[in-house]
Amino acid sequence: MKKLFQLTPLIELSQYETCKIIGPYRFLHADASSCSFIYAHYKVTIRGKSVAIDAIKEEMLQLTVVDLKEMHIKIRQEEDRNL
Repeated sequence: MKKLFQLTPLIELSQYETCKIIGPYRFLHADASSCSFIYAHYKVTIRGKSVAIDAIKEEMLQLTVVDLKEMHIKIRQEEDRNL
């Protein structure tokens, strides 16, 4: 049923404290203060004083970020998209 209602990728940032993505993603990296993942045609990197993974599912990732420092969303090059 969810695919009937969620047709496009979604990144939701709330109060600069929580980040939720819905849709297919590929997790790349996580540590106490940062994480990165591939989402659609983008590489997303989040850095803060601390970053915690609240939920990790097949098509949903939810993070809590304390004192957000940086959030980079960079389009991937065409050749990188096939990896």
